[in-house]
Amino acid sequence: MVSQLLIGMTVNFGLHFSFILLISRSMLPDVVDNFRLQNPHRKGHETIFYSSYVFFTKMSAGIGLGISAAGLEFTGYKPGICRQSDDVILTLKILIGAVPAILILVGLFILLFYPITEESRKETKLALELLELETDFPAKGSIPGPKHGYLGSLH
Repeated sequence: MVSQLLIGMTVNFGLHFSFILLISRSMLPDVVDNFRLQNPHRKGHETIFYSSYVFFTKMSAGIGLGISAAGLEFTGYKPGICRQSDDVILTLKILIGAVPAILILVGLFILLFYPITEESRKETKLALELLELETDFPAKGSIPGPKHGYLGSLH
């Protein structure tokens, strides 16, 4: 009975955690595309978005672990002991249950103001394709070519 419950909780946690990681990573290309549309003459800024995402993800994990360790230290957690005090148990319940739930709710509230919708994403994609076509055919008298979109001028 306990092992089935533990397996169920583990699967549930894994699905929800992977969903959170998947959503944030799938939003990033839309943000990069939106930036590219607003700044069509700037090249190579995509790496800044992706590296900033990785940096701040790691930094927030480190801060979270540091706060958790400090909270447990403050309440008297003793490593290697099977039986902990009631204060430590309450702190663990808060750190594992209440804090993530509150942070998820805050994140969902912030997400309500996320400006990129499915419709605007499609418009951005179409605008980027048109922008790419304009850069592939820079002159009026260009002949389309197989590799880069044009072979040169007709002059």
